[in-house]
Amino acid sequence: MPRLIFIGVFILCAIGVKAQAKKVKVTLDQDISCVSQKYQLVFHDEFEGNKLDTDKWYTYYPVGPQTKLDSCSFCRTHTSANIYRDENCEVKDGKLMLKSDKEKGEWFGSSYDYTSGLVYSKQVFNTYGKYEIRCKLPKGKQQWPAFWIFGWNTEIDIFEFICRGPNKPEFSIHNWISSDCPDKKKGKSGAPCYSSQSGIVDFGIDFSADFHTFSVEYEPHMIKFYIDDVMIRYVPKYYDLKGRPINSCNIKKGEYLMEPSFPYYGEPVQVIANQSICKKHKEKKPVFPNFMEVDFIRVYQKEIQEGLKSIH
Repeated sequence: MPRLIFIGVFILCAIGVKAQAKKVKVTLDQDISCVSQKYQLVFHDEFEGNKLDTDKWYTYYPVGPQTKLDSCSFCRTHTSANIYRDENCEVKDGKLMLKSDKEKGEWFGSSYDYTSGLVYSKQVFNTYGKYEIRCKLPKGKQQWPAFWIFGWNTEIDIFEFICRGPNKPEFSIHNWISSDCPDKKKGKSGAPCYSSQSGIVDFGIDFSADFHTFSVEYEPHMIKFYIDDVMIRYVPKYYDLKGRPINSCNIKKGEYLMEPSFPYYGEPVQVIANQSICKKHKEKKPVFPNFMEVDFIRVYQKEIQEGLKSIH
């Protein structure tokens, strides 16, 4: 299987390829220490059997009222050119097959030319953790596969292949606060208030040719992105006053600069794997039906939150 091979060291730090938000000056009034525990598996799906475990997953965005979660135009479309349908989430041969296809349909009075599939965890996570997927990406430039965690203000895109084919991923962090966002234009336009994005990265690998493991470790002072156990990007929470990243998890009290896109601890998030169709891209010979094949999705924690359901 092709894996990431690096000549020297290739790590995208928080400054990344794109310009990032200005760091915020903060004062820590006490020392911060590393978490000593090891990661433990707290949630997973290996996609065995012959149907999706709907005790674990929604197949839409559950943003409607609690009694009618699947009752809004956004729930089955998001920002895509497709309708998300239950039947596009098929489990067979130990894999979850998220299918996109060229077929017409209507949802909340609007017509769509495509259908696709997603899974959205019913389990909510409210502490630091590691989020992992092993998958094979769909072919072509009309597809927009992603694996991410989202909730309230927090979004961490463990990967997105944004309408440029299965060779060029992007790795992002977004803070969606709106009422307190200093840039009022972003709040009005629906854009995230703060972002830290890698920009499009080309590793010279066709991720639709074989399975690869993508993961992120979201820790108190660092977010680390991995492909096949190779760290390819890190975003520290703190910098010294000269703008140099603090790479240690043991941090002395004092004045620092802080990355404003870094998530707020304790905000609930859920895990999402989805495939969608790009609205504007016109591929000459698009592949349909097309599949994002998922071998497993796993979540680990060091400090185990209360109320987690059984992982079995």
